[in-house]
Amino acid sequence: MVNADVHNISRPSVSKTTSDVTSCLKRVCRNYIKMPTDQAGLHNIMRGFYEKTNFPNVVGAIDGTHIRIKFPAEDEHLYVNRKNYLSINVQAVCDSSMKFLNIVAKYPGATHDSFILTNSNIYELFDSREIGIGWLLGDSGYPLRPWLMTPMLNASTEAEERYKTGHMRARCVVERSFGLLKSRFRCIDNSAGTLLYGATKSCDITVGVAVLHNMCINHGIPLPPDENHCDRGHIARQQYVGHLNDGATVRRRLINGRFSQ
Repeated sequence: MVNADVHNISRPSVSKTTSDVTSCLKRVCRNYIKMPTDQAGLHNIMRGFYEKTNFPNVVGAIDGTHIRIKFPAEDEHLYVNRKNYLSINVQAVCDSSMKFLNIVAKYPGATHDSFILTNSNIYELFDSREIGIGWLLGDSGYPLRPWLMTPMLNASTEAEERYKTGHMRARCVVERSFGLLKSRFRCIDNSAGTLLYGATKSCDITVGVAVLHNMCINHGIPLPPDENHCDRGHIARQQYVGHLNDGATVRRRLINGRFSQ
């Protein structure tokens, strides 16, 4: 609302314009945020990750971030995250250029990341093998699946250490993506306080600025001056201990085949 005061525009006018622009961006979201399922598109993403991080067959890095919101109209307890503030929990997948390929912005802050994953369309794309090549990289809060590689927390060999280091280098691009998003659009960054809207509007705004973020990358808009692009909404999660950990064989094959030399 600072712009409303500076430019002598009424706050209701700014609010209506924000709603109109957000609705427009949400309608075109699929034109700008899209996970390819064709071989050519997936191989292009793999090439980008390999050239920048030397980690093979990566078709995306996945993570979550929290966007601080004002008190919701109801079910406030569902929005209190592990850091004890009100938020929405946003999941995203990005490529090596920090462009978002998929975003889920609809869950309260108390929702577990693994729940968001298993109820997302990105999960269905991989689990049904519609995307049948490559893998995502996620942190230890996610299950280890044949298509989702997680870190080797207790590396005991040189090959496992190399895998752990390579995984971290490739996966952290998604944290930088969130940091860059919030550097460009301070309204969703914790440093700017709280997004002064309810949960539904906050989710829509998050999708809207993600669309604008991808537009900026597509058109080569210069990065904000903060080189670190730290994600202040990242909350470290506990290691996943559920029943979906069926990717150990694939990870072991990857370590032995690509990181043992």
